[in-house]
Amino acid sequence: MLNLLQIKNAKPVERAYKVADGNGLTLLVQPDGGKFWRLRYRYAGKEQMLSLGQWPDVSLADARAKREDARAKLRAGQNPAALRKQAKAQAQVAAGNTFRAVAEEWLDIHRATWRVSHMSRVESQFKIDIFPSIGDRPVRDISPAEVLAIAKRIEKREALDMARRALQRMTAVFALAVRTLRADSNPARELTGVIRTKRVQHHAALKLDQMPDFLRRLDAVATYPETKAALELLVYTASRSGEIRGMRWSEVDFNAEVWTIPADRMKMDADHLVPLSCQALALLERMRPLTGGGDLVFPSPSKPKQALTANALLMMLRRMGYETGDITAHGFRATFSTTMNELGHQPDVIERALAHVAKDKVRAAYHRAAYIDERRDLLQSWADLVDSKRSGADVIPIRRRARR
Repeated sequence: MLNLLQIKNAKPVERAYKVADGNGLTLLVQPDGGKFWRLRYRYAGKEQMLSLGQWPDVSLADARAKREDARAKLRAGQNPAALRKQAKAQAQVAAGNTFRAVAEEWLDIHRATWRVSHMSRVESQFKIDIFPSIGDRPVRDISPAEVLAIAKRIEKREALDMARRALQRMTAVFALAVRTLRADSNPARELTGVIRTKRVQHHAALKLDQMPDFLRRLDAVATYPETKAALELLVYTASRSGEIRGMRWSEVDFNAEVWTIPADRMKMDADHLVPLSCQALALLERMRPLTGGGDLVFPSPSKPKQALTANALLMMLRRMGYETGDITAHGFRATFSTTMNELGHQPDVIERALAHVAKDKVRAAYHRAAYIDERRDLLQSWADLVDSKRSGADVIPIRRRARR
């Protein structure tokens, strides 16, 4: 029988060799110095070998205990090597039946069709909010209470939309598990509506009769020209703050008089076309000497390679004398919508100008250029109206110059 000293003194030589302990247990010494426990036995008339691990990770006492366990299985008529192979296969099946495994399959199904940015957000939610709780649990064993607990934890952060999306995504993963016979039922299916609804908070907006005072304050405020021009273009185009602040010169077609906002900066699955009024075009022409040499139309004054921040617009509104409850940059979209609806413009055209469209890709592709002529007239009428409030005159439509 082997002892610890003999094991330590078993030096490597040119070829592998074995040192016997007894009852089939041997220590295999490799030329590189590695020492591995092996158990040889006979089953059904054939000699077989079972690996028991590497020394010193598996001590002599551990190796002997594993030998005795294997011999007990042999006495019971079982083949230790076959049992290990079966257990390994069962472990692999179990690993494929975890929630994490099914979720990764579900993500792979959508990987080819989802935008990279969207896929990244979805994967991040699984990793941060879902996998830590149920990722390694057998998908068949997960209860509705566990699913609800995940959603409620997200809801507690006041991330209500994220909580609803987490439920939707878990529902889809469990549905895949049911379809592939790895689960008997969908524990998330009956949880629709459990997340409370967020109270709608409208952005503070100006009324039309407040526009003259706003424009006077805008003209008078001392600030960087990039910041002032960004807010003015936001008013003329009724665009979102982030769309204006991230505007690139490459997105502006002066000949076609159109600004094309790429889909990856929009809340939609297609590019958004914004017809540019004469006032908007004139403003952009004024900006060309200031920022036309770079990528961004409205770069940060302090960091020219970065876009103007939302806080810069907010601070300018504060210097103009407005508080958060009085007005927000986003609120001009509400002013535009309310005013143009009251003046009798087509609601569908107004909604399209605001990029309020269906999310599905077929409709998004169609809507990209939908109502383009009507929107051009709409935004020109709006810009004319804004300018009339600046001058105090009645609205006089500005004749568009001929296309270049």
